[in-house]
Amino acid sequence: MSENKVCRNCRYLFITHDKFRPWGCANFGFKSPKLPSHIVFATTGMKCAYFKKKNVHFKKKKNAKRVGRLA
Repeated sequence: MSENKVCRNCRYLFITHDKFRPWGCANFGFKSPKLPSHIVFATTGMKCAYFKKKNVHFKKKKNAKRVGRLA
């Protein structure tokens, strides 16, 4: 499903500590047992209009050529 991938890349998605409602949407302000994109699609019949892509920055490895001692 493309909705699954869309929600996982959204900046408003968060993970809760509630085991019965592990997914949440900060923009809509709800928690649910399914990904928020599934709930929005089931309710409105459209993809989420508030999707914003996450700013993901990967750290570069420092001293990649550095050889250390194995213990």
